[in-house]
Amino acid sequence: MDLKTLTYPGDRHFGWLCLGYGVFILYSSTVVGPFGFHFVFRDPIQAFHQILAIRFVANGSDQRADWMGNLLMLVPFGFLVAATVWPQRPVFRLPAAIGALLICATVILATKYLQLFFPPRTVTLNYIAAQGIGAIVGGAGYAVWHQRIRPSVSRRNPVAALVLALRLYAAALLIFLLMPLDFALNAADLRACIGRLPDTMLTLPGDGRPLLVRVTLIVAASAAFIPVGMLLTFVRKGIFRVGRGVLAATLIGLLLTGGVFALTTLVISVAPSMPAILYRTAGIAAGAAAIRWVIAGDPIRYRARIRAWVPWLVVPYLAMLIAVNRLWPLEWRPAHAVATQVDPLGLMPLFDYYIVTKAEAAKNIVAHLVMYMPIGVGLWFRDPGPRTARRAFALAAVLSFAVELARYFHPGLEGDINAVALAGLSAWATVWLMPQIWSMLTALALQSGPPPVRVWNRRGVAGGEPLGEIEHF
Repeated sequence: MDLKTLTYPGDRHFGWLCLGYGVFILYSSTVVGPFGFHFVFRDPIQAFHQILAIRFVANGSDQRADWMGNLLMLVPFGFLVAATVWPQRPVFRLPAAIGALLICATVILATKYLQLFFPPRTVTLNYIAAQGIGAIVGGAGYAVWHQRIRPSVSRRNPVAALVLALRLYAAALLIFLLMPLDFALNAADLRACIGRLPDTMLTLPGDGRPLLVRVTLIVAASAAFIPVGMLLTFVRKGIFRVGRGVLAATLIGLLLTGGVFALTTLVISVAPSMPAILYRTAGIAAGAAAIRWVIAGDPIRYRARIRAWVPWLVVPYLAMLIAVNRLWPLEWRPAHAVATQVDPLGLMPLFDYYIVTKAEAAKNIVAHLVMYMPIGVGLWFRDPGPRTARRAFALAAVLSFAVELARYFHPGLEGDINAVALAGLSAWATVWLMPQIWSMLTALALQSGPPPVRVWNRRGVAGGEPLGEIEHF
């Protein structure tokens, strides 16, 4: 196994990512609005005095989700700014942290100032405070990453890196399930959350959608917990090993999914589902079984088998794509009807995410990313060459464009232009990540080693001492 495949972003990459994310914040906070690009010139001095006069506004529980959305939006920016300016010498880290906070504060205040020129944007201290807290959380997160996590990853221990990746995934999954994190904080909200508990008994994802779509959503929700099941099998005795059985991991997973359900009942904007405990636990059991299957076999043989399966999985994948996007049955509207009914604002990048809540936008983005990841996985298994990432980007973008165009022509549906870029980036990133993931799994299989080969005596009783990987009797 070549450990050089375990690469991590450098400072230069963080700088470009920080710049790109800053442009995204500026664009989504000003250019995108309910009327599209709506710039209204006003006296800059008057606008400056208005920004100095803003105050906190007493909002109800219905605004808590938007407040949390603003907080979460600045967490990645705070992380990237800290990563960009973080020095190697410890003596300069405190000034660097202060500088990172000043950069974040400047960007936040400048963005809020510019929003005054793009009505009807709302500028209050509530949202400035939320974004400031998010930036602080992101900066502190990078400090923890640099001080505690990155050194252990840099030791080139692929199994430890796999455990870390699974832990980060589990944390991200929990946050995603609890979005928009608008927890009940007063008696009235708690009574409302408790009052809806009877409705959670039969709640399933995709209510009102076709049966095939609902089944697909349940399977996807279950599969999201497969990495959690993998994580629960690990125990640490000097080094990380797969030491917990499928049954033990499943029982622990049942307790965890029950705890997740209890937390979702306290989130105002989330629809809790009691059956989710069962199919999420099923995903955990599948993950625990999968990781034991990996360590019991030969990764090279697995890779060859998966490479041979890829062409046979193309048709089922396309069928799933058609079903999830509700393109079946294949009914089409005439082109002139589509041209008259398409909303021009829907062709504006990120507009479809502005007109919904930030939680719904996040779920839409994640759904499109997951939807086109199999393209990157399949192409990497078939040809892990240097140009595969670009081919994956192009293929996923073209396929997504065809799907979204078909949605415009299908009665009752509309396309999402943002999905084209998301699909390409998802497939590209998947191809980039696959060597890292496969190296981790290969290292785990090599560390665990094949099971001992036993030779039994005539009475069927095991005995003798092991020699190497074979026990002789």
